[in-house]
Amino acid sequence: MMRRALGLGGLLVMGAAIAAIGTLSHRTYPFYGVIAVVVMTFTGALFARAWHDWAGLALYSGAWAIVVFLLAQAGPGGSVLIVEDALGYTYLLGSAAAIVLVSFTPSFLIKGREHVA
Repeated sequence: MMRRALGLGGLLVMGAAIAAIGTLSHRTYPFYGVIAVVVMTFTGALFARAWHDWAGLALYSGAWAIVVFLLAQAGPGGSVLIVEDALGYTYLLGSAAAIVLVSFTPSFLIKGREHVA
């Protein structure tokens, strides 16, 4: 029981970390940075679903969504980290689509046929 709780907690931290890294670095190299961040989000979601199935994916994506929401707010001086332009929308929609894609992927493609009940 403790092992599962620690694993789920790790996925929660991983979702928050990937969201923070992605939000802070998606503009580093225009479009290459966005592609790298979307791939990182997809890989994290795939790992979460493979490790702890739906509970893991739910915690990962929930933490990702909360951190991105908080970091997308305007700062005290009015500055924003996710600008409403092509890069910002590509990051938000691409990462969200990556998580949705993982949720629609059949379990046997993620875990193999011998591990699916």
